[in-house]
Amino acid sequence: MKKYPLILVTVFIGLIGYGQNLYEAYQLSSSELKGTARYTAMSGAFGALGGDISALKDNPAGSSIFLNNYLSGTLNAEFYKNNVGFNNYYNSSSEDDLDISQLGAVFVFNNYNSEATINKFALGLTYDKQKSLDDYYNWQGITNNSISNFFVNQANGIPLDLLVPIANESIYDLYQFLGEADFSGNNNYTNNQAQNAYLGYETFLVNSTDNTDFSNTEYVSNVQGNSFNQQYDYLTTGFNGKVSGNASLAINNKLHLGLNLNGHIINYEKNTIFYENAPASSNVNETYYENNVLTLGAGFSFDLGAIYKISDLVRLGVSYHSPQWYTIHDETTQYLETYGEQNGTVVFDPRVINIYPEYNYKTPSRLDGSLALVFGKSGIISFEYSHKDYSQIEYDSNNSYYNFNALNNAIDNTFTSSSTYKIGGEYRFKAWSFRGGYRLVESPYKNDKIASDLTGYSAGLGYSFGNINLGLSYYYSEQDSQQQFQQTSFNTPASIERKLSNVAATFSINL
Repeated sequence: MKKYPLILVTVFIGLIGYGQNLYEAYQLSSSELKGTARYTAMSGAFGALGGDISALKDNPAGSSIFLNNYLSGTLNAEFYKNNVGFNNYYNSSSEDDLDISQLGAVFVFNNYNSEATINKFALGLTYDKQKSLDDYYNWQGITNNSISNFFVNQANGIPLDLLVPIANESIYDLYQFLGEADFSGNNNYTNNQAQNAYLGYETFLVNSTDNTDFSNTEYVSNVQGNSFNQQYDYLTTGFNGKVSGNASLAINNKLHLGLNLNGHIINYEKNTIFYENAPASSNVNETYYENNVLTLGAGFSFDLGAIYKISDLVRLGVSYHSPQWYTIHDETTQYLETYGEQNGTVVFDPRVINIYPEYNYKTPSRLDGSLALVFGKSGIISFEYSHKDYSQIEYDSNNSYYNFNALNNAIDNTFTSSSTYKIGGEYRFKAWSFRGGYRLVESPYKNDKIASDLTGYSAGLGYSFGNINLGLSYYYSEQDSQQQFQQTSFNTPASIERKLSNVAATFSINL
């Protein structure tokens, strides 16, 4: 066991599912509209066009459309607003993020032999921030459901003997033991449930129905009342990034074929805080409960693509994007504090980092088809269609103590295929380019009340100084969803209206 100052590391070996839920299964499988200012201004409708660094992630054949070596970088500012409604209480919260969303280079090797079949070969190296995982919302109001009921549900079925320290065993030792013990042969509770139960029991939120019977498995709440003033904070930070190596070639100046080999990174941190104020007559009057989850992962995928120039006017594109195969692990910490007249302030800070075994996570594959009309140097109209079946998300592990059957079945029963429609246009006037686009992403849920379709609109402009180009874009999207308050006793989800504004500025240069 590796020790840190005042912090212990617990390696979980039992059946767990703390960091994995349906919402996050979708979050890690989906992507946002990010890229160069030209790409985002046209809502990403570049599958049959190429000739833009960000277009390579949609169709790897696009690099051999470039005429010269090309470099680009993009600074991106995002502004989120969440309007939250729960039990007739409403609140708004906002968050912003500034980062580099795209960096890349393409190197073009022309074959000047007019009789050659292969006219051009291109190599590219790109970085794309596929999705920002930053999010924040806050809710506060009055309900008739105490957080203590969550801890009662977690405790029921667990013998009291497991929640009482033995001689010379500290509460921190017992908390760590509950994380390391092998409960795999027990179908009633997991390591995480046992730790939650112990948190609630040690801070007097939960009482055993018989404190003299150490085999007792029934518990009751120690919080009385039917009106509770509560606040819930949900904060996530992180990103899903991708580094790609690209190669493509042009055949007879008509057919372009390409390949991407991609390395993926997930860095995701979630913090939830729940505060409750109970009536003065309750044994426990105040509760503060905090959970932190860190998810780290690395993965691999590949893309195949083709662009065919039917004529100078018409281009067709098709691409296949393999599943992304990840290896992921989660780390968690918890904190619980209560106050009551009888016991005063009780703090349970385990000072333990719970480290879960690695597991595997696979996203769905994606198929794209696209059509573009190129009006010489005057302008472009482009359309792109994508299909992705989110019911193909899958978790698995070589660790025999994991059991993802329930989660995978829930994924299969909850998600369905989703289509994305993107249309974009560009009009050029002298050194100026004027751009616009529209994007529609269908809900990935069988029940579209869980998440509605996402609609987005974009606009932008560019200016060319010859070999140097500057671009600026604005993108706006809206989506309604329902989200559970995690690690609480609430079965009713909150309604969230999420609005996103995105501003991108790109500097690019022809070499």
